Order: sequence, then C-alpha cells, then structure tokens
Amino acid sequence: MKGIKHTGKFCHCGRELSSWDLRCSKATAYKTPVCEACIAKEYDKTIDELRSIFEDFFGMRPCQGL
Repeated sequence: MKGIKHTGKFCHCGRELSSWDLRCSKATAYKTPVCEACIAKEYDKTIDELRSIFEDFFGMRPCQGL
C-alpha cells in the first residue's frame, strides 16, 4: 500500500509494524514496539479515537495512506 513504510519488525500479535506503529509505541513509552491496534485495545479505544488522542495531545498525525 502506498504511504506505509514497513519496518520488517513485528508486533507480538503477528502484524508487521509500520513507521506509524513505531512512532505510537515510542510516544506511549512501550519498551517493545507494538501495533496501533494493540495499543488501542489496551486503552479500550477504537483506532480512530486513538488517532484523535495522538493528534490532540502529541501533535502526531498518520500519513494519508493510513
């Protein structure tokens, strides 16, 4: 998919991590990077709610391809 940079790293759930997943993991201080879906699940949020939180509090936005 255009706009997504894959890193060759994988989440514990088996999904390949994108550069966005790594940014989210770093912003939330995870020691081991996890995917956006796992972060959303842990905080009991939808992915859209999580993205809104990242934009409002961290000033982070995913690229257009996500």
